[in-house]
Amino acid sequence: MYTPDVCRDGLRAMTSVVRAALGPAFEDLHPKVQWRFGLSSADSACQFGVGVMEEMTHSALVPPPVLWLGGRRGLFPAGKATDVPFTVANYAYVDDIGRETLSFVRRFSFVGKAQGMNSVMVTPARTSGRSAPASDVALDYLGYHSDMVVQTRCSVEPDGVLLLESGAPRVLGVRIPQIASALTTAREWWDEEQQRHRIRIDVTSPILGTLFHYHGWFTAEERPCGPSDMPEGAKPTKLVERE
Repeated sequence: MYTPDVCRDGLRAMTSVVRAALGPAFEDLHPKVQWRFGLSSADSACQFGVGVMEEMTHSALVPPPVLWLGGRRGLFPAGKATDVPFTVANYAYVDDIGRETLSFVRRFSFVGKAQGMNSVMVTPARTSGRSAPASDVALDYLGYHSDMVVQTRCSVEPDGVLLLESGAPRVLGVRIPQIASALTTAREWWDEEQQRHRIRIDVTSPILGTLFHYHGWFTAEERPCGPSDMPEGAKPTKLVERE
């Protein structure tokens, strides 16, 4: 039977967002991927990754104003390049309404100007009724200001690969119809040969095809990090609850 994590002192700890979504299937992830997504607020730790995005591209069909706004709000990187150095920092904490949260702070060193992409993944409230999220779903709030929220379905592929599939988003509380929306598929896995983490992200439209594509690699380490050690910018500028 699946049970929550237990602290060294025997007290029940908060369960990481992805572990809570996957339940027993979490153990099917590669151990290195478990380490990445097993981080919880009980650990008093954070992770820092450094790597290279081997390709970052977007379709010519994405309007320039959308690229400008997405880049400015930290929703997605608007640049197009190869071999882009990047960093990713992860912080786990309990937000002000009691949800276990995993923060992703990404910075991409494009030539001329760095760009950011921030998001927080939270364990949704398990409310009753037909609107209650499925047990394998987490919520992702995207951007510096949590402008966009998506339900992300978590699953495990062969060889311990983590698959994250995000449905149609809500932007500033308004649900976008799926036929006019972009759907995101992200995979993260451990490269045994190169001894490093790998990631691939595809954002596709049912009508326009592939809108964004990123793939690359990184290495990561864990460091002690309590709530007071979290830097400004690790949390969204505003707390929203749109489940």
